[in-house]
Amino acid sequence: MKKFAGLFVMAFIFCLPAMAQDAPKDTSKYEVGGGFDFRSFSNFNGSRLSMVGWSAYGDRHIWRFINIAGDISGTYNRNAIFGNTSIYSFMGGPQLYPFGHQHKLTVFGQLLFGGAAYLFHLPSQNGFNPVSTSYVGYAWMGGGGVDLRIKKRWAIRVIQADYEQTKLLSGAPSQGNYRVSIGLLYRFGIK
Repeated sequence: MKKFAGLFVMAFIFCLPAMAQDAPKDTSKYEVGGGFDFRSFSNFNGSRLSMVGWSAYGDRHIWRFINIAGDISGTYNRNAIFGNTSIYSFMGGPQLYPFGHQHKLTVFGQLLFGGAAYLFHLPSQNGFNPVSTSYVGYAWMGGGGVDLRIKKRWAIRVIQADYEQTKLLSGAPSQGNYRVSIGLLYRFGIK
């Protein structure tokens, strides 16, 4: 966590001179998008669950190199024998564009904070009652990605890779998770 915070602070300091500059006219004020997610979840017993699902994201342009971003995701592992697991996360925070915002290929980094929910359901089997449990806790995520502009207002999120840490079960260690996303973006406010 300290490494991510230090990296973000250094990048922020190097981008301070650019904040005073006016943004180009083709810079979007808002972006919204969604896509496909793969999450490798560190289960409570030490095993890893491979999960697939969706994500929705949006951001508000503040300065030339900084956006405020939000991210909501849901990933699932459906297994009739070992139970169905769902993970939902909802986070927000700064998104940094070290080389500017409007290029054909746009690189970004982010550090988001929020919460997560873990839902588990084991259907009834061999006369046993079904089992359901859920936990809600703190989560943060750091990483980045690359967007490819295909039209003036449209872009493809070619890749987004993040390290995500969740603290869902009190008294248990945090879960270190990995998340990879691809998707589509629409940009509002471009003149």
